[in-house]
Amino acid sequence: MAANDRGLLLKAHKEDKTVYLLGSIHLADASFYPLRETIGQAYKESDALVVEADVIAMESDPELQRKVMLESLYPPGQQLKDNIPPKIYTQLQEWLRMRRIPEANFNRMRPAIAMITLSLIEMQARGLDPKAGIDRHFLDQAHKEGKTTLELESVLGQLAMLNSLENPELYLKQTLDQLSEMDTFVPRMTNAWKSGDQGDIYDLVIREGMEEHPEYEQLYELLFFKRNREMANKIDELSQRYDTLFVVVGAGHLVGDKSITNLLQGLGFSVKQI
Repeated sequence: MAANDRGLLLKAHKEDKTVYLLGSIHLADASFYPLRETIGQAYKESDALVVEADVIAMESDPELQRKVMLESLYPPGQQLKDNIPPKIYTQLQEWLRMRRIPEANFNRMRPAIAMITLSLIEMQARGLDPKAGIDRHFLDQAHKEGKTTLELESVLGQLAMLNSLENPELYLKQTLDQLSEMDTFVPRMTNAWKSGDQGDIYDLVIREGMEEHPEYEQLYELLFFKRNREMANKIDELSQRYDTLFVVVGAGHLVGDKSITNLLQGLGFSVKQI
């Protein structure tokens, strides 16, 4: 039963301040709920919910949506196929044919956006849903209750970061290369999260990929390690303004020696998994 699933929940203390850290899976399904009582209790007793980016606020802000669209697509006249190596584009075309998706749908997407769209489609094909994601679950609750919601990053900031890669096609290639592993990745990730196993989550999200593809080191630095440093500093800063915070970030950010967890310890927090 879901209520017995551990999930990845940590508790950080510094002087009289408490920060709960919940590792999120951005796409989940009904089998993840209800979350165990300790997680719900930690959320209830917190003064604010802290997320990577408030996607719900974006959905009701037309101006922000317009900016997201501009950041996601090439200007008219430019196309994805002109901006990535032909070999990678051929790989993408094969995937589009397999999924019966018109090429026109991807024509003007920037590489990182094509990658995110492709991942979403593959995850949804395996029954996972962004609307059931752990972060989304708490954002829904916080917006309904009028609870203070704070961002560590922003939707626009995340897109700008993804587009800033020196070789953005690497991101798309990595995803296309990993498609064959998706059938084993999804159940492994689900089990690792439900059992709260930090080692398994680290292996799946970071270690295995870095060992198999050292050429993707720049990706991991940008997607995880650099962001971890920035998010840990922001959490430390926010904790000075609130007594108790409930922070929900992708589970991969909380595991390993370059994780937010370790960085917070370096900033004087004592952290334990609960």
